[in-house]
Amino acid sequence: MLSSPTMSSEIHKLLKKNGPGLTTEFISALTADGVGASAARKRIQRAQGSYERFAGVRFEKNARFIYLQEQYGDPRFWEKFEEACYQAGKSYWAAITSLKSRGGVVPTELFPRIAGTPAARTGQLSPARILERLLKVNLLEEFSEGERDYIRFKPFNFPRDSLSQVRANELAEEIALLGIKDWARKIGFGSYEKFAARYEANPPMVSGITWDITAPSYMRPLVSVRNGSVIPGFFACDVNLRDAIGKAEAEAFLRKCNLAAAPKKVPPILPMMVGHVFDAEALNLLKGKGILTVALRNLFGEELAEALRELVVMLTDLGKTISGDPDQLVKVMSSLSKIKGASDNLLGDLFELVIGSVVKDVEGGYLKTGERRQDMISGREAEIDVQLDCGADKGILIIECKAKNPRARVSEKDIKKWYLDRVPLIYSILSSGGTYTEKPFHFELWSNGQFAVSGLSWLNDQETDLRGYTVGWKEGRELKIYADKAKNKSIKDMLNQHYFRSALKKSIEPTS
Repeated sequence: MLSSPTMSSEIHKLLKKNGPGLTTEFISALTADGVGASAARKRIQRAQGSYERFAGVRFEKNARFIYLQEQYGDPRFWEKFEEACYQAGKSYWAAITSLKSRGGVVPTELFPRIAGTPAARTGQLSPARILERLLKVNLLEEFSEGERDYIRFKPFNFPRDSLSQVRANELAEEIALLGIKDWARKIGFGSYEKFAARYEANPPMVSGITWDITAPSYMRPLVSVRNGSVIPGFFACDVNLRDAIGKAEAEAFLRKCNLAAAPKKVPPILPMMVGHVFDAEALNLLKGKGILTVALRNLFGEELAEALRELVVMLTDLGKTISGDPDQLVKVMSSLSKIKGASDNLLGDLFELVIGSVVKDVEGGYLKTGERRQDMISGREAEIDVQLDCGADKGILIIECKAKNPRARVSEKDIKKWYLDRVPLIYSILSSGGTYTEKPFHFELWSNGQFAVSGLSWLNDQETDLRGYTVGWKEGRELKIYADKAKNKSIKDMLNQHYFRSALKKSIEPTS
């Protein structure tokens, strides 16, 4: 259909004046000027050659999001798209809002929990379909880091936390979920043996929707009787410890709860939301709709809530200065160990900070931990667990840390990857930057456990004095001997309690 120059000019002017928007908005603008609704729709249709529209994203009442080509991609464009989603595409809006509230980055496997819609229900967009469409319009993008896949906002005017922040928040929430699960089981919110949580293999689901914790519940208000059989209700909980929970996030969570309760055959659901703090509007909205809203300090006490905040700080780029404060590390570990199961979760993530504190205490020098750097030659990135500048004579010590639980070993594959790939890459990064070119480099692989027999045998056959750097390693027993040189008693006690006890037990078991 050919567009009339007059009609094209009219729609062009409206888009220029009002910015991008839904076709229904422009129909309303035309009808306000006296044009009939049917005639307004036809004018917009006939002017199609003068504007662009998002392919693959449809809204309620078959509305489309339209814009001028020169408007695409700027901050106002995405603001208007978000407004359009709020008006007539709540599934998209809720996913966008929940992702924003979590720093704009989420592991791909957690996106269904962010989206908050049923995996398969007639008339509802599934998380997979929402993701597919938002990727298609370039609002979201996929990327990989190590062996894990992530989703993040593509436009830079949306929040985008660093991966260290994302991982730190995720760990803090997983530890909080351990405590919430234990608390909810003890007070009977759900069937004791049937709780499912985010960090477990099978995703926790109720009414086809993914949550952080779920359980069938036999609490009296939730139980019903059908054909002589007792039908339990459900307990369903989500957690966000990144920031204060605001009104938009609360509204998105409420929509998730309403979607869960919508099918007639779904038993009653007791929903709960946990955060560090709720702003007044969010609190009033959720409580007014019967949602349990729980501040972490009211659940665990101020000490544990503060320890979880400190954990996030220590594990992010913001917390690198704390990596040299062993007393703070000990305090956080001691506090969080009161949550059943938390110690096991913390061992790996805090190991490099603990080792950094030990090596700085023994050697002195200038310490960096968990720093990500890019190789100017290959473009590849690497994370440097522990880097200690020991001074002009002693040079640079770079340590790769491998924390191990009982019955686990550093594999031959990991050993070879460290020696053949990580060491040369990190050496290239540090030696090509100009800062350390005159200093000797020494790389070590440290573990509180043991190396696989085959891996250790392979390592013993390799050169340790290579061109530009030397290499070495320490297993649990050697590391304990080294750590005993530290002057700080609290960090030594922490290592003995949480890292060496299981490793030393394992060291007397038969090897394979």
